[in-house]
Amino acid sequence: VAPPAPHLDPDSVNGHSMATRTRCMAEAAWRLEDTIEKPLASLEYPDRPEARLAYFEAAKAEVRYCRALVAMLVLSVFETPAWCGQQSHSLFGDAGARCSESPGGDDILLSGVPYIPLGWGLIIELVILYFISKKFRLERAVQLEYFETMTPKQEYYNLKGINFGLACVAFEVLDMVFFVAFRPRFRLAFLARTGYLFLLPAVLNLSQLVYSCLWEFFSIASFLIGTILLFAWIAVMIFQDMSLGAKGFHSFSSALYSMFVAGVSAEFLTTFLESYTTHRWVGLLWLVFLVIVHVLLLSLVLDTLTAAYMTYSEKYAEEEAEHKVKGILKAFRVIAEVTDSPNSSDNPEVTKKGFIAFIKEYSLSPKVVPMSEDKASIMFMAIDKDGSGLIDYEEFCGICRVIQYKVWCTRKDSFLATWCPALWDSGRFRRFRRFVVGEGGQHSQRAGLSISDMVHSSEDHLTSEDQASGPEQSAGIPGLERWMNVVLIVNLSLVVLETAYDLSKVPEPPMFEFLELVFSLVYLGEVMCKLSVVSFGEYWAFTSNQFDFFSTWLLLSTSVIERLFSGNLSTYANMLRLLRLLRVVKNLKNVDSVQFMVKTISKLLLTAKDMVILLGVVVFFFTLLSVQLVGGELYVGNKKLEGSEYLEEHMAVLNCNDVPCAFGLWVVMLLSEYVPNFPDAVSRVSHVPGTWIIFPIFYVCGVSIVFELVKAFTIEVFITLFRERARKEVKHEDAFERCLHVFRQALDKRGENLHYRESGNESQQLAIQEALERLGHKAEK
Repeated sequence: VAPPAPHLDPDSVNGHSMATRTRCMAEAAWRLEDTIEKPLASLEYPDRPEARLAYFEAAKAEVRYCRALVAMLVLSVFETPAWCGQQSHSLFGDAGARCSESPGGDDILLSGVPYIPLGWGLIIELVILYFISKKFRLERAVQLEYFETMTPKQEYYNLKGINFGLACVAFEVLDMVFFVAFRPRFRLAFLARTGYLFLLPAVLNLSQLVYSCLWEFFSIASFLIGTILLFAWIAVMIFQDMSLGAKGFHSFSSALYSMFVAGVSAEFLTTFLESYTTHRWVGLLWLVFLVIVHVLLLSLVLDTLTAAYMTYSEKYAEEEAEHKVKGILKAFRVIAEVTDSPNSSDNPEVTKKGFIAFIKEYSLSPKVVPMSEDKASIMFMAIDKDGSGLIDYEEFCGICRVIQYKVWCTRKDSFLATWCPALWDSGRFRRFRRFVVGEGGQHSQRAGLSISDMVHSSEDHLTSEDQASGPEQSAGIPGLERWMNVVLIVNLSLVVLETAYDLSKVPEPPMFEFLELVFSLVYLGEVMCKLSVVSFGEYWAFTSNQFDFFSTWLLLSTSVIERLFSGNLSTYANMLRLLRLLRVVKNLKNVDSVQFMVKTISKLLLTAKDMVILLGVVVFFFTLLSVQLVGGELYVGNKKLEGSEYLEEHMAVLNCNDVPCAFGLWVVMLLSEYVPNFPDAVSRVSHVPGTWIIFPIFYVCGVSIVFELVKAFTIEVFITLFRERARKEVKHEDAFERCLHVFRQALDKRGENLHYRESGNESQQLAIQEALERLGHKAEK
């Protein structure tokens, strides 16, 4: 007798129940989200459904945490300095009015920003700390309750970092209580605030880079220090018995500082001038010193950091790409295991139904850009080139690259296409549309095609030229664009004539005002022509159009106000002419060399975000530190500064009296490398002995290491882009490019355009693609 058939769940797929499928989809979505943000390929996830819900709460708290950090930075700028609040007996009074006057009645130069009263500042600070602590508390709960209880234990959140953050919150609260109770002239909250910023992922990752470059840096720095010590000793031996020309070289300590200033800054002329004027032969000694230090050693510091940075970045990028590819592979296998894929585990594939279920689960996270089922269907059929209804691992990786982009769709045609279809389809308006947007903008159709029809009809017309085209390209320059170029050239001539009249102090002819109004109306007509052909969303998707829109209305409004109301806007005339000039310069984007420089600058701005954050954290720490140490002490009437070069060179505006002024001081220090007048002035007025030492420390940490790494980063980006420009290779179509292009073509059939903005690093995307190819080659072997 045959055994009875086992009971099968009607909702089961491949032997997996609905609950198991839901749990596995949640795990795959969680893993892919983490893989994109931070590679954790070896991490295992808890199988309890409430773990992902707890993670969602922690992710929401992290979003609010980032906003709280921004609010904390703003508060640091506008809060009343502690040294100034000491003079006020009321926490909610206007203490800022007392900050501009010293106890002796002298004026203190401030930045001029309005200060938040102390009481309100403390209340705002307390609210910010609540959101900061909530993020740490929720992350700690997730780690302890769900990951620490697994066998073996998994580290999803770093408990050491969380405990450090909570300790910073407690420290800042205690500092607030101490300040309210005793009202000292300084606060230590800047330590906690810098600690929050140090816990940012960008800072933590780059701190590893800095640590890896320290050995190379110290190897060159040791030679630099040895050279300074040697020449300081030689200078002391030469000038110890001389009375003339020995300024700065009377003792070894003074000679050491003088040689340090001459070696690391542009103040070597001031340092060596008196000795060279008195004893001309000593110029040979100074020449040897300057050649060794400035020409050789300081250049080697940048070269060494550049080489170390490029080596580390290449290694780190490859390792991160490998981890990301492995994480994507694990997520793909989990999805394929619980879907009704007909293939074996050796060659897993994902069905359309399973992919859409995965996208639904993936879109639940508050940290990702949600994707609708409609767009997921288009994306799936775009990547499924053979139309089998299944996608393999390589195609899934292409989709994973697409969902990392910020993607949005806009309707192509203007409101006239719906409101006045007869006018829209008429022959004259067709020619007008071709004149405005060119041939490339005339392919939209409003036919009600299905998704499958749209995708596969797009694939039939897929050519190599289509693959290289983007949403901004068209078949030639439209007639309106060519006509507006002529108008801009004529307008440029008017700007040149107006400038010549102004520089010559000659009154402008009245006709010039009329011509300005005419040009403003022409620019307005350009905007209206474009909006009569394309939708506002499509028009607004491009930054150049946004600039044209704002500049057009600003120029037109000022021209109308000046003519109708006889307003006097001559003060702003040059700025308005600058807008007209920028419209002309904007057309230089069609020149190849200009395109390369614009691409380089935009790439630097996009990819240098982490490096700039690290540099900003360093400057932020020294800015707040200097305000607490010497706030309210650097002003013209301070008798301790009499005879200092700080006052003789009229540098009193660069002070540490509040955060904006102190920030300007440290930016000057950063760009000038070292300004000896600042530590000299601080050593004269500070109540804390040795405060001036923060300036040499900033030179070592901020200028010699972090800022030099920023330079190394820019060098690497430029070299990479220059090589890509010189190397003209034929691009091979991969799953990512095919998915993105056919997605665009499918939306084009619906009368929509696809716009996307890269949310990550393009070089990292290419590294992932290379790692994927290497993984495929290993599998073939």
